[in-house]
Amino acid sequence: MEPGAAHQATSRFYAGVLLLLTGLFACRVLAQLVQFVYPVDFLPPYSAWHSGALPYGWLVCAQGVILGACLRIVWGLKKGTIFPAERKGKILLTLGTIYLVGMCIRLIVGLTIAPEHYWFGALLPTVFHLVLASFVLIYGRFHGQAFQVPTRNSQGQTP
Repeated sequence: MEPGAAHQATSRFYAGVLLLLTGLFACRVLAQLVQFVYPVDFLPPYSAWHSGALPYGWLVCAQGVILGACLRIVWGLKKGTIFPAERKGKILLTLGTIYLVGMCIRLIVGLTIAPEHYWFGALLPTVFHLVLASFVLIYGRFHGQAFQVPTRNSQGQTP
């Protein structure tokens, strides 16, 4: 496979995975909005979706910005216009790891020590922060390709 075709295939693969994560987050945003405007019985109540850390108006605006950024990244990957960048990869992987670890700690504390605390005990928001942390890590992994050490075959040649 030629380098341009390999880039396109890799970009499209990452676009698909990141689109799935974006879709999960979009469902969260939509479900919370539905429960805020016109509650339905088959979804958890609004209070389960909202930790109260931010007023809902600010939260939904921030969520819209996040969704827009995610969709822009997915679109760029699908079109093949985003190329791996070593520095960006290292930054995203570092920040994504910190984010993921922080949200795992939040989840563990919320499930064990402080289930009644408004922020730690907010299970659904924490789960969707894990989705966003996964997005950052996977996008960082895409960029991480830029600094992978090439492997050599049995003849000592790089593929």
